[in-house]
Amino acid sequence: MMRPAVLAALASVFVARVASAQDCGARPNAVVADLGLHVINLGYQRTLGCYVSVQASAGLYGPWTVNSNVLGLAGADHDPAGDVLGFVLRGRVFVHPFGTAPGGLWVSPFVQAGPVVATRGGVAVSGLAAAAGLSVGWTWRLGERWLLGLGLGAQYHTATFDGSAAFPGFARLSPTVDINVGFRF
Repeated sequence: MMRPAVLAALASVFVARVASAQDCGARPNAVVADLGLHVINLGYQRTLGCYVSVQASAGLYGPWTVNSNVLGLAGADHDPAGDVLGFVLRGRVFVHPFGTAPGGLWVSPFVQAGPVVATRGGVAVSGLAAAAGLSVGWTWRLGERWLLGLGLGAQYHTATFDGSAAFPGFARLSPTVDINVGFRF
């Protein structure tokens, strides 16, 4: 067990680090790689003040946890594996409750949607994927220019084909993982 003096020293270093954080208005723009649970996106992030950042991204969408029924996330109706793949646009807001944007603790609602394709009964079908969710995470400032953000949350996640969420489609609440790497300018 850590001694109280060691804990106090670590806490003071953390508080001093947060207090000396870079000005949130410096380098308000960032190019970001959004490497979430089901997306590989490239986007733009803008810090709007010490408490809010916004992000828009676009890229590849492949719900591999659903396609492969990882931990039963796809449900019993996904046997054999699905092959849903597509393109999404994602928008999100990062709220930084301690005023340390773009770094530190954040809470982030997000929405995404885009066209997808899959195979149903040996026939190619096209449809729409969409999700809305909320994540909580932390972004580290790595020097003056780089950002690394990690977060966890939940999303309502759906893919429909010909108006139906039947296989290979889906509609369910599932976890989400956020990984963002950004270059500030």
